[in-house]
Amino acid sequence: MPGRRARSMGGPLSPLFYREPLELVRGEGPWLYATDGTRYLDAYNNVAVVGHAHPAVTNAVSSQMATLNTHSRYLHSGIVGLAERILETMPPGLDTCLFTTSGTEANELAWRLATEYTGGDAAIVAEHAFHGSSKLMADLSSNEWPDGYRPRRVATFEAAHGPAAGLTRAVAVRRVEQAAATLRAADESPALVLADSQFTSEGIIDVPDEFLGGLIDGAHAAHALYLADEVQSGYGRSGPQLWRFARARVTPDIVTLGKPMGAGYPIGAVVTRREIADALAGKYEYFSTFAATPAAAAAGHAVLDVLQMTGLPEQAVEVGIRLRERLRELAADEPLLGEVRGTGLLAGVDVASHGGATSREVARSVLESLVGRGVLAGLTGPRGDVLKVRPPLVWEAAHADLFTDQLHRSLSELRA
Repeated sequence: MPGRRARSMGGPLSPLFYREPLELVRGEGPWLYATDGTRYLDAYNNVAVVGHAHPAVTNAVSSQMATLNTHSRYLHSGIVGLAERILETMPPGLDTCLFTTSGTEANELAWRLATEYTGGDAAIVAEHAFHGSSKLMADLSSNEWPDGYRPRRVATFEAAHGPAAGLTRAVAVRRVEQAAATLRAADESPALVLADSQFTSEGIIDVPDEFLGGLIDGAHAAHALYLADEVQSGYGRSGPQLWRFARARVTPDIVTLGKPMGAGYPIGAVVTRREIADALAGKYEYFSTFAATPAAAAAGHAVLDVLQMTGLPEQAVEVGIRLRERLRELAADEPLLGEVRGTGLLAGVDVASHGGATSREVARSVLESLVGRGVLAGLTGPRGDVLKVRPPLVWEAAHADLFTDQLHRSLSELRA
């Protein structure tokens, strides 16, 4: 199977996870199942936000597909209702919802909105960011840049690393101002400051509220808009307020949504102010064939229903606290682990070097060992040495304990 895939699907252009690729055939709740029947605890996939193959989502999509599924040039109450429900979760002023098919497409549309509204032509992103896989979004994804590559019309700012006391609103403003000055020196004008609200690609950072507020102030001082990319941290992962930026009590100009929105059905969204949307509408129409279809809306409604009816966002906070407590207890006696960070049901764990192996090499060995113990996690951070735990929100305390116990066994094995 891996050879066939490589021959027909681009080989190294589209790599698979893990040294021995997994062929998965089924998912249920927090579990994934391989062809040989092996069951894996999913500690990585935020797409299945309400759990894999949740019956509310699968039944809603199947029923709608059996009735009608067409594009958004026609009226459909499910589409309009989903936009209204999403807007109800947003701060006052964010009154317009535009649907897309992915987070990448949402960020692309946000870029069009920002350039039309501000007249600018450049972007400011964190030093190690990821905002999508199109050509433009790859240029705005500094964590993906090849060695020596530096795209035009893009400047970077230092993310909120270090002690919270030094990460003030003024510091954030100054960092954005410095990036804007770099652009102006090249006769470029910032239109948009983008940040993943949890700074996942930076290694999962616990960003102080005032620092996030300072990024918005800095964007406005540079005559740019601020975009909160909630593709990884949104949809209840950080708690019942649903969005990580809302936890900080700040209001972005644009919010982008993606992966978890349809729990496996492709849908994304841009949320913004009507005046910003009107700037683009003055010259263009926006249409995407598979965005805002009735089936996508059915998936979106089902996800929100499950989140609201089951209390999963509240559970995410409780389980996330337990997960990080257990991880910190483990790290206190484990030389291969360092700092543990995260908000809600999200954790980033620094992995240390060992012997002659770099921290990145050790982290990859830990990841592979976990697979052998039936646990699927990921890596992130500038050096790829931060263990990334971002599971479906259906995780309970027992799953957090299982993950930590298996991590302990893997680390002990690696040190032996």
